[in-house]
Amino acid sequence: MKKKLWFYLWIAITSYMAGPIMYALTMYTFYQETDVVTSSLIGWTAATFSSVGILFILVTVILLRVLHIYYFWLQTLLFELLFLVLVYMTTVLLGAGNTGLPSLSFPFTPEGIPLWMFWGSIALMSSWGIWSARQPIRKSPYMLVSRVILILFILEIWLL
Repeated sequence: MKKKLWFYLWIAITSYMAGPIMYALTMYTFYQETDVVTSSLIGWTAATFSSVGILFILVTVILLRVLHIYYFWLQTLLFELLFLVLVYMTTVLLGAGNTGLPSLSFPFTPEGIPLWMFWGSIALMSSWGIWSARQPIRKSPYMLVSRVILILFILEIWLL
């Protein structure tokens, strides 16, 4: 494989790892909850990210490149908006006791904010990683942050 393809794989893996870290930080900051990252949360969200999330990212990047309007903040905004769909999907997949689909205001509820932080951090890290892959000079800050995320994720899972 080419070196650039390995870098995109690194982006996908470390971007996903940002989600559980932000979820745990949000739950601790707002609700003083610990041990919130469970195996079912990681299992369902990893499957959702590797199927639907990656598809959203690919379609967005291709669309922006075809239209020649490829800007970092536009890409990030589109990722964040598309990943709101994943907030609703996570609620349904984890079986949060809803008899139907969550209301449109769900991401702004106490139960939805941690999930929004989960998927929002993944969207932000994915956007930053893809942007830095296109601009080789700017890879160093992303690599530093992604290594810190990797260490924090391992610590979070180890302490699980």
